[in-house]
Amino acid sequence: MSGMGKTVVRKLGEKEVVCRELSVAQVRELLARAAPTDLVAAALFEEIALDDLPVLTTLTIEEVGAARPSELESIIEGCKEANPHFFAMLARLTTKAPQPA
Repeated sequence: MSGMGKTVVRKLGEKEVVCRELSVAQVRELLARAAPTDLVAAALFEEIALDDLPVLTTLTIEEVGAARPSELESIIEGCKEANPHFFAMLARLTTKAPQPA
């Protein structure tokens, strides 16, 4: 298997952040996680939970927590660029999810 896969580098302040392509196994792990209890982490961004950013990037959870949403937007765009298949799958899953009656 290949090493890191596709990467995209973005800036968070002065820090370079590497957004990395996930393996199929890593995608499965993200989807298998229990529902988050932190509403901000789960819902601040439509595309991804904040708790998932350390898996997708070189950021720590502390660095994610210290960042402003406007700063994280660029990081999330880099993650989307490095993982187009994953984000397309998430979009398909959310549009096909059954709506509560």
